[in-house]
Amino acid sequence: MRSGILKLGFLLLFTCGWAPAQAMFLFKTIDWVDLIPEEDLRLLESIPEVDHESLSDEAFAEDGIGASPGLRPSEKLTEQLSQQMASAIEEAASGQQGKGGERTWKDALVSTSVRAEFDNRPVRLPGYVVPLSYNDKQQVTEFFLVPYFGACIHVPPPPPNQIIYVSYPKGFTLPDLYTPFWVQGTMKIATKEHELGVSSYSMINAALTEYTEENAEESPQ
Repeated sequence: MRSGILKLGFLLLFTCGWAPAQAMFLFKTIDWVDLIPEEDLRLLESIPEVDHESLSDEAFAEDGIGASPGLRPSEKLTEQLSQQMASAIEEAASGQQGKGGERTWKDALVSTSVRAEFDNRPVRLPGYVVPLSYNDKQQVTEFFLVPYFGACIHVPPPPPNQIIYVSYPKGFTLPDLYTPFWVQGTMKIATKEHELGVSSYSMINAALTEYTEENAEESPQ
């Protein structure tokens, strides 16, 4: 009898105490680029660089493109990127391709191709929230997670394989669109279409933590 009680005690200790702690280490910290298939990544790397020469020294100094989340790009640079990407997306969506029908970087901007190995994989990555729906308390219950500020709202959306749809039924209060978050959960390969964009990935059982300077340099797990 005593032996049975001890076994039950150890079982409860494992399921209620140790399991959550162990689960924390199951989430692999990834970069957004990890979600892009190799061919699309190769095409995207051939995108012409933005012409910075027309920017003033002040605007160039404010350039936050490529920096860590939380830094806003200058309005002038954002406008240039927006025009360049919008034009490329329009051409790709209309079916215009490179010579000989070969795919180009413009096609990669609207690609829905994914990395199959991320299906059902527990991951963690930082990004910005694009609200899609709210509850009665004006808390966000559905959102797109995107790699840079303003995506889908102020500038054209990134490629679908750079957008993650997240359902968050219990809701959370979003301070503002400039606030980045660490988001972790189980990744799924599933398409979500919305007027703000199309995502090729989704995430379930998500948990959010505000991205700060203190946790920005956390090592991949």
